Amino acid sequence: MSNEKLDILVELRLIAHALIDRQDELDAKMDALTMEVHQLKADVTELKQDVAMLKQDVAELKQDVAMLKQDVAELKEGQDRHERILETLALRALEWNNFRLDFIRKSS
Repeated sequence: MSNEKLDILVELRLIAHALIDRQDELDAKMDALTMEVHQLKADVTELKQDVAMLKQDVAELKQDVAMLKQDVAELKEGQDRHERILETLALRALEWNNFRLDFIRKSS
């Protein structure tokens, strides 16, 4: 074999080793990216579960708020009814007091 052929073979061997080293680096980077993607998928799955739980909590809170609104409406209605009764009683008390005062004046 000639020196030229040996030099070419040595150069090709160096290039092949460089390519193999570069491929090993790329494989390592690909493995790292694959692991990161798997971790991201796990994180997304966990986030989806958390969001689902939050949605359920919000739905329950909406039901609780609706029940509280209904309770407040009933309390307000009862308060309005009591205020009307108190007004009626106050008017009757005034009428009774006037009646009593008139009776006392007429009796004297």
